[in-house]
Amino acid sequence: MNDQGQIEFKPNEEFLHQLVSMGINHDLAVQALFCTGNILDEAVEYVFSNPEEESTDFILDAKQGSSDNYKMIFVVNGSLKMGVGKIAAQVGHACLGLFREIMVEKKVELEAWEYYGEKKIVLKGIDATHLEMLFEKAKEKDIPCYLVRDAGHTQIAPGSVTVLSLFGLEEDVNHITGTLNLL
Repeated sequence: MNDQGQIEFKPNEEFLHQLVSMGINHDLAVQALFCTGNILDEAVEYVFSNPEEESTDFILDAKQGSSDNYKMIFVVNGSLKMGVGKIAAQVGHACLGLFREIMVEKKVELEAWEYYGEKKIVLKGIDATHLEMLFEKAKEKDIPCYLVRDAGHTQIAPGSVTVLSLFGLEEDVNHITGTLNLL
């Protein structure tokens, strides 16, 4: 109980960790566990049934580097017809490349992103020209971005543009990639 005689909710830490590791925002995961009485399966169902539902009781002020504000986006070049393993490797390159570029200048933002589940979304791009156009738009808006060009050791030609990665506030990143479909 707190000082006012109210019972304080404590989420099941194991369940909370599982939800956050699925890419669910920390605060939304706490809310889901609260609303479902700490029942993991019901909390997962709650999140996916209410993806936009976030009570302000569970969200920190955005000025403090809070919850759901940051995400990393990966736009995969759909014209290359890469296999699943190749796509996974290229997204890994995009993630690491972007992370290396922003780890010093965007440390506070990265810490907020990491703490709240490291939200990552993989989207379908049309082709190399499309990814390069998105890359230029992101640079114009000062959104950290990284463009992967393959070494050509396996499935595709050397220098092929495979994945574009972006990082930033959701609203900013959505201005660049908000109309794209999930991979």
